[in-house]
Amino acid sequence: MAVTPSSKPHIFVIPGAYHPGSTFNLFIQSLEAAGFSAETTTNRSAGNAGITVQDDVAHVQSILIPQIDEGKDIVVVAHSYGGVVGSGVIAGLDKRSREARGLKGGVIGIICIAALMTAPEKSILEMRSGEAWSPWVDTSKLESEGVTYTRNQIETFYHDVSPELAKTMIASLTSQSGLSVQSKPAAVGWLDGVYDGRRAYIRCLQDGALPLAAQDGLLAQSGVEWIIRSLEASHSPYLSMPDELTGVVAEIVAEFAKS
Repeated sequence: MAVTPSSKPHIFVIPGAYHPGSTFNLFIQSLEAAGFSAETTTNRSAGNAGITVQDDVAHVQSILIPQIDEGKDIVVVAHSYGGVVGSGVIAGLDKRSREARGLKGGVIGIICIAALMTAPEKSILEMRSGEAWSPWVDTSKLESEGVTYTRNQIETFYHDVSPELAKTMIASLTSQSGLSVQSKPAAVGWLDGVYDGRRAYIRCLQDGALPLAAQDGLLAQSGVEWIIRSLEASHSPYLSMPDELTGVVAEIVAEFAKS
């Protein structure tokens, strides 16, 4: 069954690395103003050592599955590292398959924002073809504490964000579990044909964390078709242009409804 425009799905936002869920408050408010119900969470890997990507997947699923079982339709919006988490979260929860089994609710689709994507049985680091960590990742505490930090945050994440807001965001950044990018996801849900016509990617054209060439490379390597949109934004359009981002998300949700 196609998604009906009259019944807007619930939007669940999965943050990227180092960023608590509160980072997305402006975007959540914008989504709600546009008539969506929306929420986010903080990944367990943010601020904690020893947490794998599968731990983050399990955390998000523990929030979503009860809502799905109650009949809620959900669109997952995943940013940066959250793209790898989201790909695991949506596996086996799609609305199409659940509906065929007589079940209500499910994940309608996934929208990735400047997101990392992995192949089956490959970690984020392995997808980098053996390259070192990104230059903006501070690994000085990785061996001793099991976590990484960030450097050059303005240039990396926030160059188009107001100075006051960027300062607040930098103060809220956490460490990130090293294992989260060294571990392999159990599933890559968007590879499943049940998400054909219901997987989308929003390219951020001025991204300093995941440059445009890297975003396009991940899309090309994915082996599946995506609905693709672009924003003239840094890595953080949810801060610099939340209303524009909401508009693009709404357009994509409408596209999902046609499939």
